[in-house]
Amino acid sequence: MEKINFITVCTEKYSSEYAIKSLNMFSRNYRGLFSPFCITDKSHELLGKYSIVSKNPNLTGWWNKISVFGQNLPHEYTLYVDLDLLILNDITDVVEFCFNKRDDYEIACFGDHIGWMGEKFGSAFMFFKQDQMKWLYYEFEKEIASNMETKGGDQIWIGSKLSKILYIEEEFSNFVKSLKFDIGKMQENNTKLSIPKDIEKDFMLLNCHGQPKPHQLREIGWKPIENIWV
Repeated sequence: MEKINFITVCTEKYSSEYAIKSLNMFSRNYRGLFSPFCITDKSHELLGKYSIVSKNPNLTGWWNKISVFGQNLPHEYTLYVDLDLLILNDITDVVEFCFNKRDDYEIACFGDHIGWMGEKFGSAFMFFKQDQMKWLYYEFEKEIASNMETKGGDQIWIGSKLSKILYIEEEFSNFVKSLKFDIGKMQENNTKLSIPKDIEKDFMLLNCHGQPKPHQLREIGWKPIENIWV
């Protein structure tokens, strides 16, 4: 396989620890060649780990993710990963599958776990051809203020613009699980999440979207996080 760009977004509420551990997890679980990039407002903390990309001052919160499509990166294909997406096992076969299907999609991803606001597309893990998707960033930038008012956030806006999406979990049934919806159970009228003390690590990605975040799992002493988020 050819070398890819690995990119994350570490801004605002996310500490540099998140970006460093995301890179660590990816490095352990990908056998191909890659160059790491981080869109961040914490460059002094991440220099030496990543090639730094300055945060767009006009973007806030989850909208910073849109910036990944507008970059001039050295390799043809890019993998973006959310910082609260944990990588448990090797994903090399997934990336190779995406390469082999490269003519069949604009973005390869996994679907949102609950079809948020009726949109299947999920933006936590995105594999795409960098130059081919620059139009998405430019379109967003044209009306940046109004686009940032889109209800439901970045994945609602992105999903509405795409015509060809490859859903990786349709090929790899063990690709991803949600901490909230697959591992845990909501209790007390859906106000408290109960999670088991341990899990079978027989899948590739654990999505810690919403609460609790990985650092909170560590604080409450959840044992599995000790060997994953490092």
